[in-house]
Amino acid sequence: MEILDLFDSARQRAIPVGLYPYQGEFQGWLFFSVGFGGGRAGYGYLGRAWSRLGFQVAVIEHVGSNADILKAIHQPGMRQAELAEAVGRRVRDQAELEARPQDLAYVRRVLSPGSGWAGLAGHSFGSYTALATLGVEALLPEGPQSWEFGLDWAGVVLMSAQPPDSAVSRRGLSGLHLPAFLLTGTQDSGMPAGVTFEQRLTTYDAVPAGRKALAVLEGADHMAFAGIGLAVAPALETIAQLTGEFWLALRQQRPIAWPESLPVGVDLRVG
Repeated sequence: MEILDLFDSARQRAIPVGLYPYQGEFQGWLFFSVGFGGGRAGYGYLGRAWSRLGFQVAVIEHVGSNADILKAIHQPGMRQAELAEAVGRRVRDQAELEARPQDLAYVRRVLSPGSGWAGLAGHSFGSYTALATLGVEALLPEGPQSWEFGLDWAGVVLMSAQPPDSAVSRRGLSGLHLPAFLLTGTQDSGMPAGVTFEQRLTTYDAVPAGRKALAVLEGADHMAFAGIGLAVAPALETIAQLTGEFWLALRQQRPIAWPESLPVGVDLRVG
């Protein structure tokens, strides 16, 4: 991984980026927004897997919701449920909700200006960031807001997406008309507090039919998608394999060849 320290002078905001150079024949760019408390050094399993397929991968850290912010709210003796509630309050911060999609758009313009092929992805708070960057209506504390960055995207991967009408509106999701691949797990609950994996499934239902897919990984919890936890290797292999095939199929303009067997149980839906 290469380290890039970008700075948006218009907003006076640093944007740390982890860059995974493509291997072999260049396929295009993939931009990944990390979850709350995440950093550019995280999600390396995806950066490495996607770069091996020929994609140039940028993992984007957001300084208003990174590990430093998480450490500041994680008080000694705080229980997991209390931390989840604290994180839930922090992800409703108006300034950070506005800043994250602007971070992503800025990195895209700097690293891949013009109309080159590019895909977009994110985990948890990063799923919100990806959707908001695509122009999906965001539900901010001060009211709904939409961004029009004028950027072309080939598709989007959303891991642990928030339920409709929480971070983004159901109406906004119904207008998402590019290929979308959503992933969650049967233990993907409680972050933020109160969100269940069943609620995450409704985001898939809210996206228009025709070019969408959903993978539910048996036993995978919220942090498994960030590569954190015990015995997560099979899940990471599955996530990398499924998302890699999604990106290659979009890039090569062919039907997605979903694998017949996977290292962990997966409920795969295509609609």
